[in-house]
Amino acid sequence: MKQSLYTVFQNMTSEETGRLFETLDPNTCVEENTVNRIEARLNRRFLKQRRSFASVWKPVAIAAAACAVIYLTLGFTVPGVADGLYRLAHPDTTTDSYFMQQPDEHEPVKEIEQAIENTRAKNIGGCVEMIGSYSGELPNDAEINKEAAGTTEHPAVDPDEYAYLLTLQPELKELYYDGSRLIINAHFECPFAGDFLVGFGNSEIAHRHNLDMLTAHVLGTVNGTPYDFGGYGHSVIPIFDKKEANGFTMQTDIDLSTPLPDGTVEMTLYYYIYNCDDPEIEYNVARVKHQFSFDTTAGNKHEAKTCELTLSGSAPMTVTEMDPETKEFSKIGNRTVSFDGLKLNLETTFLPGGMTIAINTYTLPNSFDENLMQSLLTYHEGLQFDVYVNGERVEYRVPNSLGGDRWKIELPIHAEDLPEIRSIRLVPKIVRITGIVPILDPVDASKKGDPIVLTVDDAPIGMPEYGFNLLGWEEAVLSDCAIELPLN
Repeated sequence: MKQSLYTVFQNMTSEETGRLFETLDPNTCVEENTVNRIEARLNRRFLKQRRSFASVWKPVAIAAAACAVIYLTLGFTVPGVADGLYRLAHPDTTTDSYFMQQPDEHEPVKEIEQAIENTRAKNIGGCVEMIGSYSGELPNDAEINKEAAGTTEHPAVDPDEYAYLLTLQPELKELYYDGSRLIINAHFECPFAGDFLVGFGNSEIAHRHNLDMLTAHVLGTVNGTPYDFGGYGHSVIPIFDKKEANGFTMQTDIDLSTPLPDGTVEMTLYYYIYNCDDPEIEYNVARVKHQFSFDTTAGNKHEAKTCELTLSGSAPMTVTEMDPETKEFSKIGNRTVSFDGLKLNLETTFLPGGMTIAINTYTLPNSFDENLMQSLLTYHEGLQFDVYVNGERVEYRVPNSLGGDRWKIELPIHAEDLPEIRSIRLVPKIVRITGIVPILDPVDASKKGDPIVLTVDDAPIGMPEYGFNLLGWEEAVLSDCAIELPLN
C-alpha cells in the first residue's frame, strides 16, 4: 500500500497530475482539515523565524503528507524503448517513490534494499522530554523551557496532561544513505497513535489531543568526531495505515551538502511534538530524542561522470529578489532573461535509486548574477528538462531542486539498463509562474487573497508574507541547447 506521495507530485506536470486524479477513487479524497493542516506546514517556511529550529525542515507537498491511500501507477507509453525500460515511465523505482511506502510494504528494488543493508544501521534508543525540562543540550533549550509557563501566544503546558507521551520509544525501521541523501524511517508503536493521526484525516480514531511532530535538530559524530550535518533541510513525512491506530512511522529526509566521511556515524534526531487542538494556536509540548548509528562507507562508493551544458537564447523566467538586509525573499516577478554564455557543470552518478544528474558548479556571464542563478535553480519553476531516451521523449517530469545553487534530477535508470540505451538527451526549458494566490493566514491556509497575474517584464510584486498557491505556469523550451549524457 502506497501512502505518502511527496516529491513525485512536485515532479509532475499539470497534465500528469490531472490524469492521476482522474483515476482516483472518490473515497480517497482528503478531508478539508487535512488539507488545511498540510498547507499550514507548507507555509511555515514563509513565517518569520520564531525559534531557531522552526525553519530548518523542507516543506512537504500537500498531496503527500495528507497520506491519501493512493496506488500511483502512471502507465505512460514510451514508444521505441525496450520493455526493460518500463521503469522510466513507472516511478516505483526511484528513491522517492520507494520511500513513499511503509517500511514493511516496499515494492522490491534490489539496489535500494542493498544500500539499506550496507549501512548496518543500529537503533541505540530514545527518550521523551517534556517542555520545561529540556536537558540544555541545545542552545535554545533555556528559551523554549520558559514557554512551558505560557506566553501571549499559547497557554501554559501541564506536564501531567501530556505525561502519557513519556512512553514513546522510536524504533529505527530502516536507514538509507547514498552520499548525498539520508532517509530515516522511525516507527512509534503506541496505543495513543490516534493523537498523531487525527490531523491527517483520521478524526474518527480515538484521541485525547491533536498532535503534530516535526524533525528539528540533527546532531552527531563521525568516527567519534562531532560533525555538522548541514544539508538543505530536514523534512518529516508521516507514513501510517489509517485503519490501524496502534502506531505510526515518521520519515526524516536530509539532503546533504557534501558526502559524509567514510566510517561510523552516531546520530541524534530531535522530534518536536506540537499541540494542535486549536487550529489558531500550535505550541510545543514535548520532544523525542532518538539515537542510532550507521556506516557511510558503502554509500560513498559511487563513480561520477561530468559534462558541460552551455545555455543560450532568451526566455521569460520567474525571478525572486532577496532583501539584502534580512536575506529573505521580498519580491517576485517575471522578466525576460538572456542565458547566453551560462555554463552548467553536470555530474551524472548511478545511485541505488537510479541515475542522478546534479548541477553542482557553474560559470556565470557578466549579465547573469547570483540572484538570477538562485531563481533558475529552484523548486517549482526555473530550469527543467525534457528527457529523450533512444530518441523518444519520456513523459516524466524529473527536476528536484535542493535549494540555492544545488539542483538534481533522478532518472529511474540503473546500470543494468545501459545495454538497452543508445542515448539519453536532455532538452532544457524554463518554466515560469504565470500567477499566484496569496495566503493571508499562517495557520489557516484556506484564507486566501485575490489572484495576482505575473505579467512578463512588469515590475515585480511584494512576496506574500505567508506564501502563496500557484495559479498556473508556462514553459519555454531552449531546443538549441540540448545535450547528450555520457553513458560509458
